[in-house]
Amino acid sequence: MPALPTRGSYNVKEAYAELSAPVLSDTPFFDLLEFTGAVRWSDYSTSGSTTTLKGGVNWKPIQDLRLRASYAEGFRAPSIGELFGTQSRFDQQINDPCSTSTTTGQNWNNNSTVRTNCIAQGVPAAGYAQANPQISVLVGGNQDLAAESSKSWIFGGVYSPGFIPGLSIEANYYDIKIKGAIQAVNAEITLAQCAGQNDADACALVTRAAGGQLTFVEGLLQNIAGIRTKGIDANLTYRTQKTSAGRFGFTWNNTFLTQYDVIVPTADGSLVVSREGTEQGSPSQAFPKWKSVGILDWDGTSIGATLTGRYVSAIREPLANDNKLKARFYTDFQLRWFPAEDPEAFGFALGVNNLFNVKAPGCISCDINNFDPTAYDLPGRYYYVRASFKM
Repeated sequence: MPALPTRGSYNVKEAYAELSAPVLSDTPFFDLLEFTGAVRWSDYSTSGSTTTLKGGVNWKPIQDLRLRASYAEGFRAPSIGELFGTQSRFDQQINDPCSTSTTTGQNWNNNSTVRTNCIAQGVPAAGYAQANPQISVLVGGNQDLAAESSKSWIFGGVYSPGFIPGLSIEANYYDIKIKGAIQAVNAEITLAQCAGQNDADACALVTRAAGGQLTFVEGLLQNIAGIRTKGIDANLTYRTQKTSAGRFGFTWNNTFLTQYDVIVPTADGSLVVSREGTEQGSPSQAFPKWKSVGILDWDGTSIGATLTGRYVSAIREPLANDNKLKARFYTDFQLRWFPAEDPEAFGFALGVNNLFNVKAPGCISCDINNFDPTAYDLPGRYYYVRASFKM
């Protein structure tokens, strides 16, 4: 992946103010009512100036229950790397839909529209067989990038019942919209738009040799139309008081992804790619609908142990005829020792991740060793030893 040095700079000016206003407390149905607000003015030499707002409310109708809601506007100017990063090349595993050897998705063999569009792009009428699935993709910065902007809503609550000390139940719902998100459109999507829709913008990024062989796809950073994501985070925590056998704890954290839409601009409007529950492919990135982590914890007088379970729900591969990557459950274990008279002075721990050596599911469209390291552990168990000192 040859690349030249990167150099660039910009200037930033910002001003920020926030307000916290407790309105009611210690009254019926209003153990606490509080409003918060913030305003930020930003001026980037590369992206102009903007003003963003944030507001929220915290309400405790009773002491054990807290409800909250917030609205926030966001502004993210492109970074130096995104603006000034020099162009480089990487080889991506791509199945050309214009090839007679491609069997996944809409392709030359199963779709007459794809066949017609491919011929219009220079593929011979008799077709061609792709010689090399590793295609050069041009990546790099873009000095014409504009800033991202976002709007988000979050609603949630925490319940900590007084009759069960140490128990906390929390849930949050989020709805986030990002406008002008900075991304490189996946080369597979670019090819699919060119072959399937004859989209002029997409086809302008594709280069073919005289015989129709796919040789090059441009994937520089750009402001895509946007991202829309929704989901729920649900967590449960319980920790006992100190007993003769020590202290016990349980934590269960869950993330449920209900929507993740990537909106890609096209010559005729936009294309919505729904990512929830899918594998992006190359470059590898998974969007599981459910991820969960459960932790059992025990601390005695001078020893302790932690058992952790990690779950990733099943994922499908749209670029491989919806091949299913089955769900996985990983188990981690740690045993530790610390001096009873001063537990924070010194600590020693032995641990293993992926105790039962669970294998990552095979991924057809992924570009790294046929599995996705963003969602699954590297193959094999991972052992570690850790010592800590406090001076």
